[in-house]
Amino acid sequence: MNKYLKKIITKGDDSGNEMVVKFQLPSGLEIFGLPTKNFYGGHWDLGPTWNYAVMADKPFLVDSGRFGQGEKLVAMMDSAGISAKDLEFVLISHGHEDHDGGLAELVKSTGLKVKAHRIYDLLIRKYSDLAPVGHKADFPAKCWHCPMPESFYAKNCLGYHQVLQELEVEGIGDGSHGLGPAIQTYHLPGHSPDCLAVLLGDEAIIVGDIVLPDISPWPTREVMYDEVAKVIQPYYRERQAVFGLQRYIKSLKKLGEIAEQRPDLRVLPAHRIFYNGQWNGVRLAERVDELIQHHADRCAAILVILNAGAKTPEEIAREYFEESLLEGFGSMMAANEIVSHCELLIECGDVAAADGNSYTATGNPGFERYIQKLKPEY
Repeated sequence: MNKYLKKIITKGDDSGNEMVVKFQLPSGLEIFGLPTKNFYGGHWDLGPTWNYAVMADKPFLVDSGRFGQGEKLVAMMDSAGISAKDLEFVLISHGHEDHDGGLAELVKSTGLKVKAHRIYDLLIRKYSDLAPVGHKADFPAKCWHCPMPESFYAKNCLGYHQVLQELEVEGIGDGSHGLGPAIQTYHLPGHSPDCLAVLLGDEAIIVGDIVLPDISPWPTREVMYDEVAKVIQPYYRERQAVFGLQRYIKSLKKLGEIAEQRPDLRVLPAHRIFYNGQWNGVRLAERVDELIQHHADRCAAILVILNAGAKTPEEIAREYFEESLLEGFGSMMAANEIVSHCELLIECGDVAAADGNSYTATGNPGFERYIQKLKPEY
């Protein structure tokens, strides 16, 4: 996208924190990049969250940054000459805290309407009668799967969830939904069950975390469906409809189809479009192929590890990932990624579940053909 960079309004740091930039597409459409700080840090650092103000016929904002960043985002818009009255709504790409954390604060100060996938609207709500037994009864459905202890929830999450539950959200799916001429959304789950990509005519696509430069997005686990099934079953009755690595690969393949039809499409990702002092352009078709191959390679590596005997996700993660990536919460994230890959390997018959939450290889590798046969879906 740096080819279409019209102006750097605020320079920011080498990771892109607090930059304010203006892009201009060949049609004249202006898009402001507004990256808010993302405080994770460490070896799993994503860089800031890039929120985008799209100055279309019906101008709108995509995403709102982390919890506590809503007012900062308003200030960044002010520095770009954008006020709330210039925008029609804010669209949430998916319900991860670094994308919707600032939403309630943003809405309170601007009065903006909220649009998101209908799954998002379902999962931010509290269902005390359906929630897991224990302290999670006070938390929304989207966080029932989280393994963090109650002490972590109370300190870091409770306020964020409480304010989201008070919001009014227009649930949308695939299509135009009154977004404006030639603008439409695609529901492409896998990284999150509610992921939306926003296509801006034949010129650009805002992809959230579905595709990122430099790093590979985190895939969900199919088993996450079981905990929220009663909430989303009116629309989705199967695990693989919105969760898991298999669904994520199908979503990637759909993006690949979109890219083939529009070879000059510019990609606006939610992280690392600018990082380490440089712009990171994305060629969508090539990046989709790279990400699919990345997951195929990881499946192959897991099979090599399991050929030595049954192992738990944590044991596999320790053999596969660099030690630095297993520090702190990294060990949990790594084990999650291993599970998502083992679910696919079980589906294609390469791996079987063993005793004690462990997996074993069957000696019949077929994952490559299985991945090749997965069809694009949205």
